[in-house]
Amino acid sequence: MRGFALLVSVCLPGLVIGCGAATPGEGAQDEAAPATVVHVVAARTDSIRPTLDLVGTLVALPERTVVLSAAIAGVVQTVNVHEGQAVKAGEPLVVLDSRGHEAELAKARAASDEAQAILAMVERGPLPQEIEAARQDAHNAEATAEAQRVKLNALQSLFDKGEISTVQYEQAKAAKASGEAAAQAAQQRLQMTAAGSRKEMVDEARAKLAGAKAEVAAQELAVEQCVIKSPIDGVVTELAVRQGMYVEQPAVLGQVIDLSSLFVRVRVPSKYRGLAQEGATAAVKAGWLGEQKFEGRLERLSKQADAQSGDTDAFVLVENEGGVLQPGLSASVTIALPEIANALVVPVAAVADRSGAAVVTTIRDGKAYETKLEVGIRTPEVVQILSGLSVGDVVATEGGYGLPDGCPVNVEADS
Repeated sequence: MRGFALLVSVCLPGLVIGCGAATPGEGAQDEAAPATVVHVVAARTDSIRPTLDLVGTLVALPERTVVLSAAIAGVVQTVNVHEGQAVKAGEPLVVLDSRGHEAELAKARAASDEAQAILAMVERGPLPQEIEAARQDAHNAEATAEAQRVKLNALQSLFDKGEISTVQYEQAKAAKASGEAAAQAAQQRLQMTAAGSRKEMVDEARAKLAGAKAEVAAQELAVEQCVIKSPIDGVVTELAVRQGMYVEQPAVLGQVIDLSSLFVRVRVPSKYRGLAQEGATAAVKAGWLGEQKFEGRLERLSKQADAQSGDTDAFVLVENEGGVLQPGLSASVTIALPEIANALVVPVAAVADRSGAAVVTTIRDGKAYETKLEVGIRTPEVVQILSGLSVGDVVATEGGYGLPDGCPVNVEADS
């Protein structure tokens, strides 16, 4: 950036406290009052690299914050950690009493073994000796039925002659019918045994086994859920569980935060919304660490502005080297903004505040004038002028504030 180097001598005729002729009766003097030296520069265009200085709060990354909760109800058997303790992923933090669930798991496994045995038997089908036994049963049943038929035939002639009673005859007739039914049933069992297991029997046995295995899996999960483990590397915070407590499902037990990187949550003023861009580099400082700086970047910029102020939430990602940064504490952030080419600028010292309005003292035609401005981006060195000045306009950087409008000045070249 080019330097500014002009000097202007401002002469205040008459009294030093004003502009104009000397007051009559106070020793008429034609001599001018001592000149007031005012440092000035000319407004010019330049490329500037502005930054945005903000103060925000350190917060944990949502995706690196894990809430610990109990998936099942139970009594807390042990608590293996304390608040502030660093833990590794998979490390057991809280253990619930699992004895009841382990008993249910044993029952489920026994039922599963039984269902597995039944399915194996059905899929295998009858053994050869079982088929032979069924064949023998059918043969015996048929032999019994034949004997009953022979007996009934023998009694038929006696019954016709009236030598036996009706009761005896009916009993023999019933015995024959029963024997024939038993023989038919035995024959059907033989056919079914020889044919093997039906498809629907196999399907039923398989379904029962699947249900038994599902129950085993459910009970295994219940036993596993009695041990609450950390899913990430991090630090335990807000631990709200003690040994012997009964916890309901889903009870919140605490949380684990990965502090290897954090966000600084800041509010971007509306006038900078178009300049702040995701991915911009940033420098982060925490007051309690002095001048130590942490590298960061503008990671997220909200797509919704505050309805009243127009400010936008932004999140600056910072690597937490050494773990010295802590959520909840404040931090200052300097965000690099895009370069502005051909910006009309004057030094910061040239711009003053007059009742909330930005003003400068300009020198035109040998006189001083206060000029209101519309300013844009500020850097530690210069202020961007949006309106009120043009390239080449001369403004005071020192000694010009408060000069009355139209005050004659004597411009002298800097020697």
